[in-house]
Amino acid sequence: MDRNVSCTSRSGVVSDITAENIAVNIISVSACSECSANAMCSAFERREKIVFVPNAGQDVQCGDKVNVMMKISMGMKAVLLAYFMPVIIVIAMLLLLLEVGTGEFYAGIISLVSLVGYYFVIYLVREKLKKQFSFYIEKAN
Repeated sequence: MDRNVSCTSRSGVVSDITAENIAVNIISVSACSECSANAMCSAFERREKIVFVPNAGQDVQCGDKVNVMMKISMGMKAVLLAYFMPVIIVIAMLLLLLEVGTGEFYAGIISLVSLVGYYFVIYLVREKLKKQFSFYIEKAN
């Protein structure tokens, strides 16, 4: 990966390697992990995520500690697609339906149901999105 590109990274452990993908386990902890009382609540605040990174012949083995990286611009695009666009669609549909005289209840229901169409389109283009939202790994020091 180009060092001049701004990236965000998380550390993880390689759990599985196939010809197509490398599976990396990442432990997400809450922001309060530095708290003095974290022993009481950290069991509830820890989540394990598995990230699949395209296998490009990296020199890694199962159990290796690695850094999983993604371009920051791709993170912003993911936020746009997952959060911003659905809100815009709901508000636009609601305002449009209210303008044409649909009752408030039905306008609300229809605008929420319109998200089904949005997520169906996202589902249809998922392979293209997978190629755009790719992760990279490097061995941790």
